[in-house]
Amino acid sequence: MIISISYLDCQSSPQRSIPTNQPSRTTYPDLLKNPARHTQNSVKIMGSQDFITWHPADLFSDNPTDHKELALVVLNQPLELSSSIYKKLWDNAVYHIAADGGANQVYDKNHKTSFNGDSLDPVIQDEKKAKNYLDIDTIIGDFDSMSSNLFKYFEDNGTEIIKDGDQYSTDFTKAVRYIKTFEQPDESERTLPCPHRQKRLEQIKQLPRPLDIICLGGLGGRVDQALSQLHHLYMFQREPNYSKGKMYLVSSEAITFVLKAGKHRIKIKEEGRLLKLGKHIGILPVKEPSVITTQGLEWDVTDWKTEFGGDMSTSNHAREDWAIIETTKDVIFTIDFVLNQVDG
Repeated sequence: MIISISYLDCQSSPQRSIPTNQPSRTTYPDLLKNPARHTQNSVKIMGSQDFITWHPADLFSDNPTDHKELALVVLNQPLELSSSIYKKLWDNAVYHIAADGGANQVYDKNHKTSFNGDSLDPVIQDEKKAKNYLDIDTIIGDFDSMSSNLFKYFEDNGTEIIKDGDQYSTDFTKAVRYIKTFEQPDESERTLPCPHRQKRLEQIKQLPRPLDIICLGGLGGRVDQALSQLHHLYMFQREPNYSKGKMYLVSSEAITFVLKAGKHRIKIKEEGRLLKLGKHIGILPVKEPSVITTQGLEWDVTDWKTEFGGDMSTSNHAREDWAIIETTKDVIFTIDFVLNQVDG
């Protein structure tokens, strides 16, 4: 849907402002349905530059093809999806790091109860209960939001713990920076992991770089925290063509990522065992105004200026299997998902 100066509640029926330069829907129909069938030359329909391809549902796949070496960051936001969803993300990632209070959220999810600061359940050993256990390789932060009692719990579990008191960097920043370098920050304190985990960390460090990153967070609640998460998506993807890896923000309702200036094709209709992509799509020029051209959406546009305080495309709908988006500046792309009925 194309709107002017508005955030949309997906449950409402807001006024629609459709631009007059909306393109014909007959353009490139085969490419929208199955771009993989086309030759290298035919994929360059919108210009000479190659498309960046996105396959967001693959993050949750039982057999991921596009995301085989992922790192996962847990932020200090409630993990509201089912344990089976998170377990699949855990299994598809090779490395797992909690940003300070994110460790609280992992503990709560594992034990299905909030940590009260006074008592701790032991590490889960029962095989049935451990089916969806979410393990953490590293915890990093200034530890202003994680209890010292919980600190001891993860230390006993063999987790690498890095206390970084830098007050000019967020815990989110510290976690992502560590993934990109695996170097202990200056003036930080490190609690060594157990030998088994240390060996595994050394193996991870030998993997080809960069690692794509999944960030588990939420965009509800405080507006400043939500905007901070979007800020980090921009901040860690400054290089053109994602030369230092892609980053995804996964909330309880949507998958969100940055489309760099250029041409993109995104698989927007797909269903797996755990979930299927929804129909609601947003293209948000959070950093600066952009000019976009889209195909495959219900409300497509051509050479259309989008900006905060002006026109924006939010609550648009997926129409084809693939969306093609060209943007002159970096923009946020978000698509919701619908959970399937799976135990756990």
